[in-house]
Amino acid sequence: MIKSILVALDGSSSSIAGASFALRLASRLQANVEGLGIVNSNWIQRPQPVPIGGLAYKRALDLKLMSSADERIDAVLHAFGSDARRAGITFSAKRIDADAVSSIGIESIERDLVVVGRNSLFDVEAELDRIPLCVDRIVRNGLRPVVTVPDADEGRRAESDTAPLLVAFDGSAAASRTLHMLALLGIAAEREVHILTQDNRSEQYAAAEAERACALLRRHGVARVKGVGLGDRQAGTAAEAILGTAKVLGAGMIAMGAYGHSGIREIFGSCTRAVLTEARQPLFLYH
Repeated sequence: MIKSILVALDGSSSSIAGASFALRLASRLQANVEGLGIVNSNWIQRPQPVPIGGLAYKRALDLKLMSSADERIDAVLHAFGSDARRAGITFSAKRIDADAVSSIGIESIERDLVVVGRNSLFDVEAELDRIPLCVDRIVRNGLRPVVTVPDADEGRRAESDTAPLLVAFDGSAAASRTLHMLALLGIAAEREVHILTQDNRSEQYAAAEAERACALLRRHGVARVKGVGLGDRQAGTAAEAILGTAKVLGAGMIAMGAYGHSGIREIFGSCTRAVLTEARQPLFLYH
């Protein structure tokens, strides 16, 4: 069962949505939440080519940006604390001025779950397939499961914490670890859960695989769990099947394993990346 949640806050719309999600989950599971306000002054003050006579302007611009970031983080942490107190949630708040990936890695050691805004931390490194590279690395290198939360205007349906939970399961090691972690953390408790499996042999093979996953959740006390088996390409690509099923079910969350090749740009497999960029629900990922 979840005892403690870490949520990364940078003032972006999706990080604020992430804070709201983390507080709702903490309230339901009676967990502690830490809000980690992130300001990366090293990025703002990084060396950049400037024209002759432009260095003074660059320094003035750095100070202006830092002042704005400070004010933004202070306001976000204050709002986070107010919302937590109002909900009766045990919380802590911390402001850091450091690399986001390493800081979140350190802070997550004593936490069970990390929550990040899907479109947050854009100013830290760059982006990969419309997702901040920093968020990508937090998921890939993280010690704990990560939930990415879309911007509030993208994920209105995610506000219903009683909506069905969709688990994408293909029998792989990553998918099995994700399913098991989901069960251990109690996130699936008291929710309707659908296990979606595709198998290129037949719909029957897929249904049998899904049923094995359902059996694990039932042993962990999840009473309302159903398997959905699809044959190869029966609902399009794997990503299309996941996103389409989530839409039909009105899912409030999607869970899947974060896995792929190790090439320079292949941080995740194409299916994981597609769902990560397109999902309108919070996405539970475990690597």
